Amino acid sequence: MTELESGSARADKVRVGDEEDAADLAPLDLDPIEIERAVLNDSEEGRQISAGFVAVFGDFISTQVRPVLREVAANGGEPQLLVNGLAELMRHIADTIEFPIGMRR
Repeated sequence: MTELESGSARADKVRVGDEEDAADLAPLDLDPIEIERAVLNDSEEGRQISAGFVAVFGDFISTQVRPVLREVAANGGEPQLLVNGLAELMRHIADTIEFPIGMRR
């Protein structure tokens, strides 16, 4: 269990250039940049963002995704493949948000 999962950490700090990135950054001779990522539940604004996301995403799943999955299943298709594709899309979006284009990982 990570510190975030156990609730013992209020925020984690990531040092760009740690671990596997160290080899990529070393030739550039840059100082590591420290980025703090706050946990959403630590502030009222974070809780608003979290609640809004869950509401909008839940509505999207209920009104748009489930009917398509039911139709695919009714037609003898494999809705799980679409669910897997949606999960992959979400991972890609999360990656893009956390590491915007041009930012080293």
